[in-house]
Amino acid sequence: MPVWIDRKKLIKAISSTFIFVIFLTEVAFSKDQALTRVQQYLLDMNTLEANFSQINDTGDLMTGKFYLKKPGKIRFSYDHPHNVQIVSKQEALLIFDPKSSGSGPLTFPLSSTPLGFLIKNKFSAMTNENSVSVELDNKIFIKIHNSQYRLSIEFKKNPISLVGWEFENKMGEIISISLNNVKTNDFLSNEIFKTEKDYERLKK
Repeated sequence: MPVWIDRKKLIKAISSTFIFVIFLTEVAFSKDQALTRVQQYLLDMNTLEANFSQINDTGDLMTGKFYLKKPGKIRFSYDHPHNVQIVSKQEALLIFDPKSSGSGPLTFPLSSTPLGFLIKNKFSAMTNENSVSVELDNKIFIKIHNSQYRLSIEFKKNPISLVGWEFENKMGEIISISLNNVKTNDFLSNEIFKTEKDYERLKK
């Protein structure tokens, strides 16, 4: 496994993150019972902390910690040897890549991504007539399809909790995220989402 991820792989990781986080804010579900349960779970969620494992379409495995605090605070903190940090800050998403030491973080305006809706606490419809829920044993899958991507989000049914998601873009490239040790509505300090230390690491 390589000791760093290139910019193309990083963009793929960010794409899956964008789609997932806006889903966490979704309130425009149908009256389907499974969707209603998922909706209530997500509406009741104010913070989330979890370990994650990410498998890219190349088969590379990356792990780390994911933090969410509504409204508008997220951090994906990748483990060694990647050490990438993806952090929201005001109207931008900052990607701190140690491979690019000295060049500053890669920056995306939140207004050009679904994360802009999260920061401003605005909710836009994500599900449509092409979106379905599937119940299988103790699992609920929310499957969303459009011309740009395919997204499958997995929840444990009893008790309901987020398990992970799989994102496929229109090029057929797939990223899978699995969560474990998920904690919701625990206290998360705002210090987690500050970026001063991330900037300092880039200077080294």
